[in-house]
Amino acid sequence: MKKYALSFFILVFVIQVIGCGSPPPPAKPVDMPSQTQAANPQTPMDVPNWFMMTPEPDDVYAAYATGEGTSRKMNIAMQKATQQARANMGQSINAKVQSLIESMVEEAGMGENVQITEFYSETSKSVSNQTLSGATVVKKYPYQMNTGGYRVYVLMGLKKEPFDNAASQAIVSKVKENQEEAMYANFKKTQAFNRLEESLGE
Repeated sequence: MKKYALSFFILVFVIQVIGCGSPPPPAKPVDMPSQTQAANPQTPMDVPNWFMMTPEPDDVYAAYATGEGTSRKMNIAMQKATQQARANMGQSINAKVQSLIESMVEEAGMGENVQITEFYSETSKSVSNQTLSGATVVKKYPYQMNTGGYRVYVLMGLKKEPFDNAASQAIVSKVKENQEEAMYANFKKTQAFNRLEESLGE
């Protein structure tokens, strides 16, 4: 019996030694870092992972955007973070609209010109006005700083269906407003434009 007991203690000792000698697993970015880390960030690991790497569009949201704000009052810090996220969302919307228009320009075999630039500007503004109001805050984390005040991180999402509908509607409407011009006649011959019309049930 003593022999088995001694063997058991030796085994436990060996396991403990091996465990102590193993390096700890590397730290991973987390969705909600600790209070001290996120309030006074020093490295990328100190902030929410989605703040450093904005999520890609998915089946629910057409775009994501992040924002950060600081203030002595938490509600003001929240407002600043939300405003920044909304501004970043506007840039994302513009990029998506430009991509849609560029696909038609390329398919129609047209080059960049003043009319194209104006068309893009007017359309992206129209889509932004229609969809930004529908952008919602998906996540928001306030942290109290050691120096007083708050730091807030915000993740904003834009629902896919409202954005797709608004983008399609804006582009189709702009084309039809100027259908007498050759440039827009070329647009209407493209498959990209036809797909937009089909998405609106026209």
